[in-house]
Amino acid sequence: MTVMRVLVTGRGSIAQRHARHLRDAVPGVVLGVLSQSTELGGLAPCERFGSLEQALHWQPDAVIVASVSARHADELSAILGCNLPCLVEKPLVVSTQQLEAVRRAAARAQNLRSVVVGCNLRYLGSLQHVARELQGGGLGRLVRAQFEAGQNLAHWRPGRDLASGYSAHAGQGGGVLFDLVHEVDMARLLLGPLEVVASVNARLSSLPIDSDDVHVALLRTAAGAPVTISLDYVAQQATRRYAMVCERGTLHWDLIARRAWVEEQAGTRLLCNDPADFDVGATYGAEMRDWLQAIHDPAHVVQSPLEAALETAALMLAMKRGGA
Repeated sequence: MTVMRVLVTGRGSIAQRHARHLRDAVPGVVLGVLSQSTELGGLAPCERFGSLEQALHWQPDAVIVASVSARHADELSAILGCNLPCLVEKPLVVSTQQLEAVRRAAARAQNLRSVVVGCNLRYLGSLQHVARELQGGGLGRLVRAQFEAGQNLAHWRPGRDLASGYSAHAGQGGGVLFDLVHEVDMARLLLGPLEVVASVNARLSSLPIDSDDVHVALLRTAAGAPVTISLDYVAQQATRRYAMVCERGTLHWDLIARRAWVEEQAGTRLLCNDPADFDVGATYGAEMRDWLQAIHDPAHVVQSPLEAALETAALMLAMKRGGA
């Protein structure tokens, strides 16, 4: 039996998490790692490469892109050019130029079905319940929605110097909008195409970073309903909650409370509160299994495809600019 060879770009916490799930799913997999550092932690044992050219010459069967955000687009474009299966972390891009480059590479690629983008909230059972409730039409027309997420950046990885992480540095693709693009992706998934009306990006806190720590945007749906997305690196208590006000009820989802419910005229109806449906940690394993199935089954349709992620990236960049 041929041993699967997988290249991982980057050596940080998300690269190591993907490697753990890959090894669990494919015992005996051989890893190659693109990193300038010899300190590879949980990625070992593995081959190490100092350049993407060297790493691709190793002839991997598939690639996981988990480097700093600013490098995702260049690495993905090269991998698409080699027609290799790829699991690429979000954000896909951090500039319009990168977006256009990835679009060109995708247009030339022979097979995009085995490309998965790391918008892992799509794999949460609770949000799948929310999507079905909206799609069912029982709540009537949407009139407004809000998506909110935030947590103090210093609490993300306790004990680690903020300056050592890419999130703190705009030049490395850091910034709250890029880090929390999940909310942009979920707003599009749940509500359909969105247009940016206005937005504010700023660095307002005293955190020792040079990237934006707050972003608030006003968007509208194709039917004209207003949608707000509010993100921050500052909140002392983690927040991730959505609300969609419809004619016949308001649909709520709260990750921290682990509860989704509908407020109707007759009262409150629980949608779900099973902890398993809110287990973000489990989504990484589901994402890995989804990707591996796509590699082995060309007919498989992944839950977080490149085509959808490119649309999310375009909206994210429009929010960053403040409008179309």
